[in-house]
Parts: sequence; C-alpha cells; structure tokens
Amino acid sequence: MAVMILLKTDQGNPGRGPPVWAWVAFGPALGYNLTFIFLEQKVRPMQIAANKAVSIDYTLTNDAGEVIDSSAGGAPLVYLHGAGNIIVGLEKALVGKQAGDEVKVAVEPEEAYGEYSAELVATLNRSMFEGVDELEVGMQFHASGPDGGMQIVTIRELEGDDVIVDGNHPLAGQRLNFAVKVVNVRDASQEEVAHGHIHGEGGHQH
Repeated sequence: MAVMILLKTDQGNPGRGPPVWAWVAFGPALGYNLTFIFLEQKVRPMQIAANKAVSIDYTLTNDAGEVIDSSAGGAPLVYLHGAGNIIVGLEKALVGKQAGDEVKVAVEPEEAYGEYSAELVATLNRSMFEGVDELEVGMQFHASGPDGGMQIVTIRELEGDDVIVDGNHPLAGQRLNFAVKVVNVRDASQEEVAHGHIHGEGGHQH
C-alpha cells in the first residue's frame, strides 16, 4: 500500500515562477522509487494598480463618433499608473484590469480636461508676441496662468492687432469615449516611480 504525501518542490518548474506542489507516492519498501504527480500552481496575471507600468492600445472618440486620437498603426501608449500620466476617469476605469482585457468607458469632463471656462480666454496685443514672424490661428504658446503656473494657450482668432488666446485644453467640456485594450502590465522600476513616468520604448526618453 502506497502512502501519498504532499510536498512543495521546484522540480518541473525550475526558475520559472513559484514552486509547485507534488503528491509523492512512497511504496511499502524503503527504496525511493517515487511517483510525482505535479499540480502546478497557477500564477495570477498582474493587475493594474499603483506603480505598475501599463501598455494600452486605445481609440478616443467624441459623442459624435469622430475619432480624436488613436494608437492604431503605432506603438501602444505606455504610462505609470497612479502618477497622473493619463486622465483620472480613464485611470479609474483601468484599475484591476490585466493584459488582454478590453474596456469601453465614457469619461465626463470633470474627470477629463475639465469644463470649458470663459475666464481662460483673453485678448492680447500682437506686440506681446515679439520674435514670432507670423501668427496663425491654432498656434500654441506657454504662458503664465492666473495661479502663476505655466499653461498652454492656443490662438483662436486674429483681429488686427488683437490676438484672442484660449487657455482651455482643446478637449475641455467634452465627454471622451475610450475603447481600450490592455497590452501589458508590469512592475515599474524604482527609478520610474521616482521620476513619475515610464522609461524606454514607448515611455519617456532622457
């Protein structure tokens, strides 16, 4: 009569993740002719959480169905989860997801680029753009915001010597519809966490 004993071993799985459990059948004799029945422990795929490096393919559309942006035909977007690299609403929707998961989410303005604010529209004189040979609608510049911080302003209109600039994000006030597929999830390095962004391919280049 054989005796079955459950042992923890790395046999059959050397260097490839956690140990496996094996039932070992001991025969009645003291000779060690052992029968191993390996019950390999499943490794749960890594889930998106703070300080994970995440790669996603995505398509962004507005409520009219127009494509605003997409990673199609290019490399996936790589970001550090929890570091504010992407908008809050999308980041929340991706928590707990893993490679292969697909997500569709509509993000309201308050969790995207905010509501449109007329207070961020101003009329400036052309003389303030000294050094720029020719101003055009759509040009963007860095300017000092009301709180003293730097923000990007976009030229909306040109009327003689008046230049109307808008400090709102181009997508402010819009609901954003994302179709996302998670490509990869990994632990971010200590350096990436310290810098607040991902390094290497698809990430930030120093």
